[in-house]
Amino acid sequence: MSKKVILAVNNMIFTSKIMSILDGLEAEGIKAIRSNDIFTKAHDLRPELIIIDLNLNGIEAPSLINKLRSYKVTEEIPIVCYSPTILVDQMDAALKAGATEVLSNTKMTSRMNRILGKYVHN
Repeated sequence: MSKKVILAVNNMIFTSKIMSILDGLEAEGIKAIRSNDIFTKAHDLRPELIIIDLNLNGIEAPSLINKLRSYKVTEEIPIVCYSPTILVDQMDAALKAGATEVLSNTKMTSRMNRILGKYVHN
């Protein structure tokens, strides 16, 4: 079975970089940019990781994270979120909702190889 990572990411540069790293990890990146789609795919696919851009239009990240954490089949899936550092309240809300890690955009960019390697095991 192929390893899967759900990408709730709309930034083409981040998406491209993530997909390139996932190729090296023999994992598949699956885009989902609406809350219901993210939840359904997480429930059906049980990915190794979900990455959420907290600025993605069409999702309320804390509510989505709470929902993922409230179902047995999705409660243990690691969730890594990122956002500009100026949105501290948004980042704190994601952590309180149950995100595994919340990083600034710059930290996500600089640590992407390590983050993906940590959750998507070979």
